[in-house]
Amino acid sequence: MSITRELWLAIAAVVLVAIAGSVTIHGFTTKQYVEEQLYSKNLDNASMLALTLSGLEKDPVSLDLFIMSQFDIGHYASIVLQKSDGEIVTAHTHEVQLDKDTPQWFSDNFSPIVKPGVAQVSEGWGQYGTVYVETDTSFAVASMWRATQRLIFGLSLVGICAGLLGGWALRFIIRPLDGVVRQAESFQKMQFIQLKEPRTLELKRVVRAMNFLATNSRKIMEEENTRLDIMRYKTQFDDESGVANRDYFISILKGQLAFRDTEGVNCLFFVRFTEGEGFLRTPAATRKKRIRDFVGEINDCLSLHHHQFTDSRIARMQKNEFAILLTETHDAMGISEAVHGACLSAFSEAGDPKVFQSVVKLRPDDSFSALLMRADAMIDEAELLDMDEPFIESTLKEFISLVEQKRWEKELQNTIEECGVETFNFPVLDIDRNLVHYQSWAGVTIDGELRKSGYYTHWARYLGLLPQLELTTITSLINYINRTNTDSKFAFLCSEQLMLNPEVLAQLYYQIGSNEKAAKQLCFEVRESTATRFPDEFRDFCTTLKAKECEVGLKRVGESFSQLLNVQEMGLDYVKIDSAFMSDIDYNPANHAFIRGFCSLAHTFGIKVYADGVKRSDYQELFIELGIDGVVSHIEVIEHLLDD
Repeated sequence: MSITRELWLAIAAVVLVAIAGSVTIHGFTTKQYVEEQLYSKNLDNASMLALTLSGLEKDPVSLDLFIMSQFDIGHYASIVLQKSDGEIVTAHTHEVQLDKDTPQWFSDNFSPIVKPGVAQVSEGWGQYGTVYVETDTSFAVASMWRATQRLIFGLSLVGICAGLLGGWALRFIIRPLDGVVRQAESFQKMQFIQLKEPRTLELKRVVRAMNFLATNSRKIMEEENTRLDIMRYKTQFDDESGVANRDYFISILKGQLAFRDTEGVNCLFFVRFTEGEGFLRTPAATRKKRIRDFVGEINDCLSLHHHQFTDSRIARMQKNEFAILLTETHDAMGISEAVHGACLSAFSEAGDPKVFQSVVKLRPDDSFSALLMRADAMIDEAELLDMDEPFIESTLKEFISLVEQKRWEKELQNTIEECGVETFNFPVLDIDRNLVHYQSWAGVTIDGELRKSGYYTHWARYLGLLPQLELTTITSLINYINRTNTDSKFAFLCSEQLMLNPEVLAQLYYQIGSNEKAAKQLCFEVRESTATRFPDEFRDFCTTLKAKECEVGLKRVGESFSQLLNVQEMGLDYVKIDSAFMSDIDYNPANHAFIRGFCSLAHTFGIKVYADGVKRSDYQELFIELGIDGVVSHIEVIEHLLDD
């Protein structure tokens, strides 16, 4: 029972006790008052009657007639005239009759008990007898009951008004308590909110203590977050340029080649600048600033063209050489020209080094070494020939005609309209190899062949159809869950285009709201890079989905998780560590330290951690030691989701 209900019951009990006590006190007080007044009346009436009888002849008949006439015209219970020798001359009585509206319980408890009035009747100089007069109390009892009814009504009215006023005051008083309860519940969700201290002394002390706990908890977690960020930066980033170092980039490249969709247009850009007139021998501070400006120009260019690829990673491979990895790229030629222009803009002063660039496409059968050698050989050739333009692999120079664009638009529109999607499902297993959920990727039939998302995603994004295509896939998942009554959960990776499209989001929320059972079996994921780039939109996305009892997670996590502001308040259920951290998990102690710290931080937030990019099954002991809760299996399960 809530404290509000208990306080209301207490108020009602107090009001009822007050009414009952007031009525009881009023009844007994009135009874005592009436007894005193009626006894006085009995004495007065007896004295007046005795005085009158003393002046009359003592004829029994005359006395009886006189007393009878007095009894009839007055409100008496009895009048008795008794001689001094004990003989009763006359006696007139009648049984007291209660008013029909007066309850018996009231009469039994509150009827006045009045002594009869006694007076002496004289005859000459001697005593004739004694007269006893007793007033009828039924009228007094009826009057007392009516007064009591008015009292009960009045007190009830006062009690109701007092209850309403008390309820308003109670809401005002316990409002800070509601805040304390919300704050305590937020701690359970690892959300450390602060409250304004109320004026009530006891609640003020509680809130002050809770705020202190929230501040300290947040401080400890921020310190751990900062420590983890420093550790990651030292082991994975180049200090001078501020981007990933060679070893970390090779891990990313290995993960991309081993675990990512190889059907898409994934590109590796090599950018090299010459020594120039001793650029790398300039003072360290100057050189660092120029290189950071150079990297900044590239990052600004990639941000400007972010809608033409899914993910981007940039790294320093050598002192004068940088690599850029773009996934699911559309118009690689246009991006390479923009990047080349950004590089020339950074090195535009007299004596600055020249810039060369090569661009290659990742092939399904590529190894990381073969890919790097191919890109390196091309940039060597570009430098040898002193090329002013990027040296782009021939497969990326294909001209895309308007006819080709229309064909893709028609194919994707038909898929959306006909709900013609299938999913490639990969089981996510916990540390004991029990199913957590399926990682679902949309498959679309293009030219009669089922294709994975990488093959068509860049076209869907370019044509503005990616949000609708993802909504179609989610709708198919909902229909599949409803149709089969499966208990399995399905996780779907949402693009930033879907998360930023209010119209499609409204349709998504409507679908989820209309299918509450299926909603509890859906998990929505967003890339870490997307959540970092759009924190406010991601927070709204999380809040809405969590309110509909869906699970929310982050995918490809590790590089910028610590940059997410107030991640503990987003209600994340799980994160999936990027495969780059798993490619060399056997022999990389730095990754061990980072993952251990990352898992500790995530578990503090109540977030599960799953590892992506794990093909071996003999890592259980290591993962338990590191704190990893499960893995994404790469055993593919295809579920056909076409509606009947």
